[in-house]
Amino acid sequence: MDHIFSFSETAIVDGTLCMLGCFSLVTWSVILLKAGEITWHRYRNHKLLQGLSGAVSLETLDAIDKHPENPLAVQAGRVLSVGRQTYARAQSLPHDRQTQHAAWHELIERALRQQIQKEKALLDSGLGWLASIGSTSPFIGLFGTVWGIMHALKDIGAQGNASLEVVAGPIGEALIATALGIAVAIPAVIAYNFFLRQNRQVLASLEHIATDFLRSCIENDLSQPASQPQEI
Repeated sequence: MDHIFSFSETAIVDGTLCMLGCFSLVTWSVILLKAGEITWHRYRNHKLLQGLSGAVSLETLDAIDKHPENPLAVQAGRVLSVGRQTYARAQSLPHDRQTQHAAWHELIERALRQQIQKEKALLDSGLGWLASIGSTSPFIGLFGTVWGIMHALKDIGAQGNASLEVVAGPIGEALIATALGIAVAIPAVIAYNFFLRQNRQVLASLEHIATDFLRSCIENDLSQPASQPQEI
């Protein structure tokens, strides 16, 4: 029984170290994937804004939509596509109902905001892992440390000797668990805060693009008489 109990104590510390190692692998996998994702989206969104010449309008969207690389199939492009589809439905109504611009402008704004929320959910995917690992890893490491120290104290009591040779190994192994827990938590917390700031910048850019598109729709409606058919 003592042999089984001793094995259990050692296995718990080893299991804690293995769990922290898995957490570290997940953390760096998420960091690399999110870094590549953000870099790619920034590049594609930048190319889209270059094609729009810095101004979002119905005419420039019609021109860039015919581009063979389809640059609208990115974050900003998906937001603009939703707005264009909603605006196109308004233009397909009979001309006597196209005077209700205010209601359609509100509907376009809601469609744009809904798509922005979908993009936010995609941007935030994976960040929950970083937050969970960053908050729990130190406590898991501390658990391994406490359990290892209990094992070391048991050995001291069994041998009746508190020399350095008896306690150094178990206590050193226990302290490694705490150090590893902190080493796993620090990159996870830093990466979580970094990606959260990056996502906020991307969302602010999407909000700006959506506002420019809605402004272009309003200007297009105001510049044409209600009795004439409107084209996008």
